[in-house]
Amino acid sequence: MQYTLLHRLLRIFLYLFVCIYVVWVGVVVEPDTMSYVGLSLITPPGYGTFLFVFRKLFGEDNYYYIIVFVQLILCFVSCVYVVRTIKKVFDLDYRLILLIEVMLLAPVIIPEYLTVNRIVTQGLAYPCFLMISAFLIQYLFLSDKRMITLLFLSVFAGLLIRTQFFFILPILFLILVYRWYISKNFRQYLIPIIFLLLMPILVSVTQKTFHYVVHGKYINISSTGLQVMIMPFFVADEEDYQIYEDSKVQEYYKHMYSIAYERKLLDDFYMPVNDNVFHHFDYNFVNISYGVFSIEGRRFLMPSDPDSLEALIANDVILKRMWLPLLFDNFWKCVDLFYKNVAHAFGGFYMIWLCLLLLISSFYIWIKRKEKLGLLAFVFLLLTFSNVLLICVVQHSIGRYLIYHQWMLPVLFILLLDLIIKHKNKVQVEGESF
Repeated sequence: MQYTLLHRLLRIFLYLFVCIYVVWVGVVVEPDTMSYVGLSLITPPGYGTFLFVFRKLFGEDNYYYIIVFVQLILCFVSCVYVVRTIKKVFDLDYRLILLIEVMLLAPVIIPEYLTVNRIVTQGLAYPCFLMISAFLIQYLFLSDKRMITLLFLSVFAGLLIRTQFFFILPILFLILVYRWYISKNFRQYLIPIIFLLLMPILVSVTQKTFHYVVHGKYINISSTGLQVMIMPFFVADEEDYQIYEDSKVQEYYKHMYSIAYERKLLDDFYMPVNDNVFHHFDYNFVNISYGVFSIEGRRFLMPSDPDSLEALIANDVILKRMWLPLLFDNFWKCVDLFYKNVAHAFGGFYMIWLCLLLLISSFYIWIKRKEKLGLLAFVFLLLTFSNVLLICVVQHSIGRYLIYHQWMLPVLFILLLDLIIKHKNKVQVEGESF
């Protein structure tokens, strides 16, 4: 009883410490913030709408502070809900709850992330993903028919906040197909599978409709061309303009390449002895994407009005046209850079193989022993690989894209520790009975 009281006091201290830290840091405005405030064409509508509502309710001068407060509350609520879900499903020892809460709240206080203080999508996306994870755990292990509806609705909302959440869809598809195969109940899983397959279309239509209402443009770009073009362009050669037949595309490529080369942003300028090509890519990613393709690309296409929506759309269109030919022309260079990107995301070569070994082991344990922790570990690691692979195709693997899965492995080890403790206690009880 005394330890239970101590545990409660420690939990209160943890949440109070997080609150004080958030207040001490205050509002953190990022370069991307104004894109969401302005409901830009290149951003998903979810977070921008969230900001718009509070701006209208509380005014321009005060609403940032309200946003931080709301983001903190949402983070606390989602964290508590995840912990209660895990405790309910796995009968978690209350002494380990605090460890899981520390893992879940870490992105709030780690300076690299500051998910609550920053006025960017993470403030809403991170608690949303925690809720998605909680609904997914309940769907996997509890017979509650409402969970599939709540899970789909939360994923749909998450995609409108952050399109990165597309990494969840293939894992949900595998789960539904497997359950359909095991149950042989085609009718039960037909509608969820169809809805899941249609979700990308529904998200795209929703975003296009939103942009039409706000900007009068029925289009959805979300910086797609700008993102996918960076990797093949980084490793490309000056003469690669010849792979394009369109003279305008050729001139665009030559102009962008000359600027990037002059600024020493490409792989030609990294030092193999003292550096890794990924570090040069990582360091210059924003310089290429925003400094070259976004700014200079729009100036090249529409010098009279480079800040117009038409210039933004035209730039995205030409970049998407250029991407695949340039990727195939530099395929093995891109594969090498992609691997280094993935290795950085996992924390190195050995961590990739550790996670892969855990993925295979958890699948084996689940199939052979039907252990709940084995299934959860398998699903969580699938989500981890799915997120990393998606990110590394279109972005550099920086921390703010990885926070959505980084808590999973520590939580799995805590649950494994709980399982070991219970097994040890069970052996002791059986020994005493004997």
